[in-house]
Amino acid sequence: MQNKERKQVETLTKIYTAIVFVIIGVLISRLAWLQLGAKDFYASRADAQRNRLMTIPATRGDIISSDGVVLVTDRPSYQLTVDYLSLKNDDGSYNDDMIQLLATLLADAELTAEKIKEICDANSGYLYKPIVLKKNLDIATVSRIEARRNDLPGVSIESSPERTYLQGTLASHVLGYIGEISQSELDAQNASEEELEYTYKMGDYVGKVGLEKFYDTVLRGKDGYRQVEVNAGGRPVSDVKIVEPEAGNSLVLTIDSNLQRTLEEAMDTTIASLQKQSRSDKAGAGAGVLLNVKTGEVLAMASRPDDNVGQQNRAIQGRYIPGSTFKPVTAIAALESGVVTDTERIYNPGRYWIAPYIKTTAPVGYYDLYRGMAKSDNVYFQELGRRAGIDNIAKYGKALGLDGATGIDLAYENKGERATEGLPTPEKRQMYQEMEVASSDALWDKKIAEAEAQYEIDIAAATTDEERKKIERRHKNNLAVLKSDKAINHKWKSEWHAADTFNVSIGQGRQNYTPIQLAVYTAAIANGGTVYQPYVVKQVLNHAGEVVQTNEPVVRQEAGISETTLNKVRTAMCQVTKSGGGAYSLFANFPSNIEVAAKTGTAQPGQGGYHVGKKEYYDGVFIAFAPADDPEVAFACVMEYGYSGAGSAGRVAKAVLEEYFGLNQ
Repeated sequence: MQNKERKQVETLTKIYTAIVFVIIGVLISRLAWLQLGAKDFYASRADAQRNRLMTIPATRGDIISSDGVVLVTDRPSYQLTVDYLSLKNDDGSYNDDMIQLLATLLADAELTAEKIKEICDANSGYLYKPIVLKKNLDIATVSRIEARRNDLPGVSIESSPERTYLQGTLASHVLGYIGEISQSELDAQNASEEELEYTYKMGDYVGKVGLEKFYDTVLRGKDGYRQVEVNAGGRPVSDVKIVEPEAGNSLVLTIDSNLQRTLEEAMDTTIASLQKQSRSDKAGAGAGVLLNVKTGEVLAMASRPDDNVGQQNRAIQGRYIPGSTFKPVTAIAALESGVVTDTERIYNPGRYWIAPYIKTTAPVGYYDLYRGMAKSDNVYFQELGRRAGIDNIAKYGKALGLDGATGIDLAYENKGERATEGLPTPEKRQMYQEMEVASSDALWDKKIAEAEAQYEIDIAAATTDEERKKIERRHKNNLAVLKSDKAINHKWKSEWHAADTFNVSIGQGRQNYTPIQLAVYTAAIANGGTVYQPYVVKQVLNHAGEVVQTNEPVVRQEAGISETTLNKVRTAMCQVTKSGGGAYSLFANFPSNIEVAAKTGTAQPGQGGYHVGKKEYYDGVFIAFAPADDPEVAFACVMEYGYSGAGSAGRVAKAVLEEYFGLNQ
């Protein structure tokens, strides 16, 4: 018995000894791993707890007008941060005295002592990250807190640049604005900017629209950082390393601040005046553009309304029926095709003699190019359009820049890629017709399906053979009519008709353009047929004010229109501002050496757009260039619900040209 017990004790001893050795082995292995394998890991964790990396935001570059006015800059902004652990006592409770002092110094009704605790609790998961309590501190508050610095350990006031638009809303739609980067923007930016020395990160502020977006990488600079050592309480004790930020580059614009202000004020004044008229009481939106005809420089660009900085820039995004401002294209197509001469007289009986018999407001009588342009006679230009044909009209419209994006250096320009947008080129017409056919066929297929369904219901409800036969005959006839109507509509929708050409010839129908496109097209007529790419930024300056980039004029294309034809059309456009012309009253007092060539337009928006309500709710459109004998500038403007070109957009043109030529001084 004793031997048996002894053997059991020996066995247990061996087991326990083995377990002890295993545990010791594990502990030794763990110690070795900690000393060797995990050395770097724990060292990095220790460094992370001992060191803190603090971003020093880069100053974003200025945006300056061509006449030297600073439109946008970065100003110092102060924010207050606290270290979570610094607000705590040794027992983990809040230091109520310090928090109350901080609340008193802040003097903000929304930042009470309890609110400060609430904010800190919400961020307690980030013990070593400063908690932002308040941004945009005023100087008085900064001074109060700095005076009690010794009583507020762990409380810091950090300076960071704040984007400031010095001229209020002036050129707001051109300038754009910045905002915190979204996740989708972050993914897109970092995917496209792999070759940059830096990448974007959450919390960065980036350009959202306008120049701020288009030139974001130029303006934003490169952030620096401070690496600071902190104590056990998380309080900074010394700087380990400082990398200074690199300021962003500045932009010098082609836009003149005086011209810009004049354009905006003229639009506002005109809108206010129009709203008092019953026929224009819906006025409130529109856009205008002034271009240098010899370079493509944008001298002024405005979009209304401006109640929200960075909203839609109608100058590059809004699409409008051009109305009679398109008639110079029709004239060029007819003259270049040799189907009319400038002196041929065409009789206007009051309406065009081919269906749909579009009326004209011009007096009954004979019209040549010059009288036709001055009076904006629809009959004359419909006949020119019929003779030239839609393909020639589209050809010369495209040659003058009325097709596709202009390439302006602003974000989100409308490229006119959809079938319903832009110039009715053969390609666009085919796209539009296919869309129309599909829509029409779907409508008639629905009607046919409904008829079939109703037939099944009626047949099921019939009680006699005679009644069923009657239903079958009626259904057969009805179905035949529906299928015939579908075929007729299919054929109609799939073809381009003479009426469509007539509409396009006078600036209506299936076409629409942005104001910047209208300005580019007008400039091309003025300068002899050169289509320039418009641009807003003239130079890029580094932080020292040195020019690091200059944007030169870019020729998109030459229109290939004879100088003879362009001279005739320019002369005809001059008749618009002379006695008897539609814009004579606007420019009658201009000096003889500053003759204005122009074209008015009264456009029916229609086409499923914003045209609703009163019949007389038309858009006012106006294009012009001056001086006529040696053009310098071209202007285009659209006033939604402006009713007439001369009475709305033309008034804006007059104010801008007066400012440009110094006639209002």
